[in-house]
Amino acid sequence: MAVLDGITLPQRWRITPRLLAGWPIDTDHLLELWPHGRGNDGRTRWLYRLSRRNRTIFSATDISSPVGTTLSTDTLITTARTVLSFLTLSLGGTDAEYFDAYTRTQLNWRDQFAEELSVYALEDVCGYCGGEHASPGCGTG
Repeated sequence: MAVLDGITLPQRWRITPRLLAGWPIDTDHLLELWPHGRGNDGRTRWLYRLSRRNRTIFSATDISSPVGTTLSTDTLITTARTVLSFLTLSLGGTDAEYFDAYTRTQLNWRDQFAEELSVYALEDVCGYCGGEHASPGCGTG
């Protein structure tokens, strides 16, 4: 099992060429994550990059863990689900203004892939095997 900076990566994850924790969501999509410092409130900010076939769709540091969260395998899984939940929002799932800053590439990606990938972010249903656990660490099925 891969270990990065003392954190054991969940099953199916790997260390990417950027030396980040990488979750291969499906055969085309990779979500990379790594802690990117702390805010004034002590919460860990996360660097993330979602790519499709090695082409960056989203990259930012606008997601933070709750106050007091320690870095662990579970934190990676929770953060991955949180990031993917926001990135897979659809027009019917939030206000249209949410997408005002999206690029044409991001809008096209949303329209083609967001709904399909949103199942991997669900808390109690695995997108891989349908079991009652988080998708990011699935090693069954």
